[in-house]
Amino acid sequence: MAGESEVDRLDPVPVVIKLESGFPIEVVRLRTRQLFRLMRIITRGANPAALGALDFKSDDPGKFAGQLLSIVLMAIPDAENEAIGFLQSMTKPSGLVERRTPALSKQENEANTALMDRYTEEMFNPELEDTILLFETIITNEAPDIQALGKKLQHLWTVARKALGAEQPTPPPEGMDLHSPEPTPPSST
Repeated sequence: MAGESEVDRLDPVPVVIKLESGFPIEVVRLRTRQLFRLMRIITRGANPAALGALDFKSDDPGKFAGQLLSIVLMAIPDAENEAIGFLQSMTKPSGLVERRTPALSKQENEANTALMDRYTEEMFNPELEDTILLFETIITNEAPDIQALGKKLQHLWTVARKALGAEQPTPPPEGMDLHSPEPTPPSST
């Protein structure tokens, strides 16, 4: 979210979206497994040239969010199942009672079951407008963290290459095919 403070990032106010049907769902924060699901969408369906143009060093978080959103949206047709799985992992029904101790009451259990049944129905094949809105909200919320992570990874990659003395990748020796298996020594039996 633009203009968000560090406190808001650490303890965010839940983002609730009403789907076209009127059913409210909450968008959760990106964590490791959700990031991997997002990466699966991008790596499965995105154009490699578009990925290379993603500007992690941009000072404009809105620009980065726009770039990332367009890459993700264009990747969805080739990563349909991954996209729906990502949306399901980034949302939950609004009003869900999440308490570990003491155990949920019978009424809370029944209400949660009804919410989850409706949520499953809504998110199995969401309306197109809902899909776009959810991706837009998620990418806008998470773009600053994704961009910061990308900057860190680029920096680490540069440091690692310098530490290993590999300013330029070395070509394989002539005549060696890196994709063929190594010769197997003859069996002694």
